[in-house]
Amino acid sequence: MEIQSQNRKIPYILITVFWLITMTMLLVRHYVPHGINLTFSKAAIPKELYEEHWMGVYFNGEKIGYAYRKITESNDGYRVYEILKARLRMMGVEKDMHTTMDAHIDDQFRLLSFLFSLRSDVNTEIEGKVEGKKLHVSIHAGGLTSTQTILLKEPPHINLSIVQNILRDGLKSGDKVSIPVIDPATLGQDNQDNMELEVMGKDSIMSMGKMQDAYKIKGVFKGIETFTWITEKGDVLREESPMGFTLVKETKESATQPNKPSVDLIAQVAIPFYMRLPADTMYLKVRLSGPDFKGLELDGGRQTLKGDMLEITRESLESRATDNPPSPPFSKGGQGGLDEYLKETMFIQSKDPAIVSLTKDIIRDEKDKLKRTRLIYEWVYKNIKKVPVISLPMATEVLRTRQGDCNEHTTLFTALARAAGIPSRVAIGLTYKDGFFYYHAWPEVYLNKWVAIDPTLGQFPADASHIRLLTGDIDKQLQILAIIGKLKIEGIEYH
Repeated sequence: MEIQSQNRKIPYILITVFWLITMTMLLVRHYVPHGINLTFSKAAIPKELYEEHWMGVYFNGEKIGYAYRKITESNDGYRVYEILKARLRMMGVEKDMHTTMDAHIDDQFRLLSFLFSLRSDVNTEIEGKVEGKKLHVSIHAGGLTSTQTILLKEPPHINLSIVQNILRDGLKSGDKVSIPVIDPATLGQDNQDNMELEVMGKDSIMSMGKMQDAYKIKGVFKGIETFTWITEKGDVLREESPMGFTLVKETKESATQPNKPSVDLIAQVAIPFYMRLPADTMYLKVRLSGPDFKGLELDGGRQTLKGDMLEITRESLESRATDNPPSPPFSKGGQGGLDEYLKETMFIQSKDPAIVSLTKDIIRDEKDKLKRTRLIYEWVYKNIKKVPVISLPMATEVLRTRQGDCNEHTTLFTALARAAGIPSRVAIGLTYKDGFFYYHAWPEVYLNKWVAIDPTLGQFPADASHIRLLTGDIDKQLQILAIIGKLKIEGIEYH
């Protein structure tokens, strides 16, 4: 079953991915547990680190905003305050984004607490407090709150400790260090991973109107490469992130100059595809090239990967009862191996009273899981307005505002489906439109097999032009950054 889409332009947007690109430049560097025993005193910290730090934010050479940082002393350590303001152009729509981060750290740069806020289409605040190896997190949006406790592998440090190591040890070209990192902005289950840092050597770059010597440091996190230029005094002159995002040290006057973006963020990362596909593609065969596919979920279910060849076959629901094995046996507390896909998470609040109540209203007395799924799909498609938004998609907030792009549609559907006892997960990947593949998100439901559906575009099941890269909550979207701008798709066959 396929519903005629209300708007074929807006939904092909995975906003959170591109928001995370910008956040990577600010947040990943905040929460760095460092394995070296630090014994710094406040007197040893250079005065330059206490100065206001302004940076212009650029996308493909065009200015889109600015970033600000200020470090001050507190009774038991330091306060690090950062602001990011940006104006982005996406699918012809201009969006303003304003984030702040207020982090409290002790005198050894260990994180004690933080308050992060995002002001855009949806206003969101994230509070965090560290107690031992636990990080207690609360998300506030639209008057609603979601909480979670994240178990840490190591007590987190702010990465000013990296600067201190440069000052203390005089790092040389080729020196490497592996650092466990936590990014509370994504709040995933696998919330700590290693960032591999390598000193590339000293470099001379133009900054603030003059040539300056700086250490060039390469960072690799989940396959994402970043480069930072830091002086011996700890002054950050430049940062480069994937997809052409760059931070450059500037004066306050220069950094805060108004900007009007002309480069479209979404169009810049769309992948050209030189084969015209119909709206209801049943089968697609393509050749993939460019990035390392390790860690991606390209093979499985309706997708088959052999070498660099990927085949996708749209599911047939009519034969689900005879052509597929039965569901895993029920176990105490869930459906065997499918328990994970029935759980409530920070963003998929399937046990929230409003979500549960709406689910009951939608499915009523229907017992058949396929029919339940179809009812929920139709409700989400018909009742959520299709507009691009910059937000951290929370099911309860989407239900309140009743608008959003593919992230919001998918998050709400997944919460409703789980509340109805239907194992569901978020798929992250690409879908085709007018000669390009765009980054997109859609749900998959388990109906004796995993079935892809798209309540944003009105497809049940989703057509074969949906290429799944990963499944999982918002934290998984960070991994997509490693392939953006690198992936190429060549059409071989379709019908």
